[in-house]
Amino acid sequence: MKGVEIKKDIYWVGAKDWNLQEFHGYATPHGSTYNSYLIMDEKITLVDGVKHYMVNEQIERIKSLTDFSKIAYIVVNHVEMDHSGSIPQLMKLAPQATIITNSAGKQALEAHFDTTGWNYEIIKMGDSVSIGKRTLTFMTTPMLHWPDSMMTYVKEDKLLLPNDGFGQHYCGDELFFKDAPREVVLHDAQSYFANILYPYVAQAEKALQTAASLNLDIDMIAPSHGLIWSGKEEVELILGLYDKWAKGENKGKAVIVYDTMWGATEKLAETAMGVFQDAGIPVSKYCLRTHEMSEIIADFPDAEYILIGNPTLNNQLYPRVAGFVTYLRGLAPKGKKGLAFGSYGWKPGVVKQIQSVFEELGWQTVEPFDEKYTPKSDVLERFKERVKELIALK
Repeated sequence: MKGVEIKKDIYWVGAKDWNLQEFHGYATPHGSTYNSYLIMDEKITLVDGVKHYMVNEQIERIKSLTDFSKIAYIVVNHVEMDHSGSIPQLMKLAPQATIITNSAGKQALEAHFDTTGWNYEIIKMGDSVSIGKRTLTFMTTPMLHWPDSMMTYVKEDKLLLPNDGFGQHYCGDELFFKDAPREVVLHDAQSYFANILYPYVAQAEKALQTAASLNLDIDMIAPSHGLIWSGKEEVELILGLYDKWAKGENKGKAVIVYDTMWGATEKLAETAMGVFQDAGIPVSKYCLRTHEMSEIIADFPDAEYILIGNPTLNNQLYPRVAGFVTYLRGLAPKGKKGLAFGSYGWKPGVVKQIQSVFEELGWQTVEPFDEKYTPKSDVLERFKERVKELIALK
């Protein structure tokens, strides 16, 4: 296993997790990578670690380029275990190395590991460290998505190493976006944003503004998960998408999420879908029985209308619907228009629990809609009108 050069004397020395199918409770059907980068300069610098069980792969790639005794710095942009898991082993191999991180990063490393004897250089927002021909500048991005999160910018190479920013859970033979299936990777980038960074859109927007204020000239973004964005066009593409997602801009489409027991709620979902189609509004429909929650959430960033349908069970939300609503509440997407609907046997009003979450998130809503048993044609006509009310919201 060898390191792969991504810029002159800068190498990818990460690991590929082909078998990863789940991360933080969301599906990762394309696996993932844990990207680490070795900068060969007067002071050899390693940026980020990998997950603990892939440390041997990282070690072999580093050994193909240098001896561990020559590593001067290890930059820890983020202490979450998929990036820091290999750090204790790396520090045993390179005890002379100084860890560059921020104060929150130091605290997190000490909370996770035995850090006795480790040397640190603690940086703050905008600080720089010279490693020879290159200067590393650091941008702290707290709560994007941990308190310790930060990004490293290599000025001379116009290279941004943003750790969890701009990544995707995607694993393939490719290392660069330009060599991979475009639509698949863009979908995985949107899924990554929706399932991990959604609660932190304010911080994401602030990070973009901060990067702009620092006048960073970037022609490559090398994240810690997935593929590398290279060239101005690709950099502008992913920065533009993050800007839209962070601001809540959408394409005016609708997403219908539901579960069903005997087909009543499904009939309502199909009726709603027909209303959007007749109005010329793009619409996606997902049954929780057959679709992963994370797959559905990936469709949310560019959606304007969200409809959630529930078949009442034991006077409560149906378990898969309850789970989805809980997941949605944690991610807290903003700026949507919502309609809760469903069916019941003997107790109406359970869909108000969904409505309350919509209201908590600050969404625009119309009155929830539920019907006893199987909806007949007249009920479906009334439901169509409710969906049209949603579309008419300004």
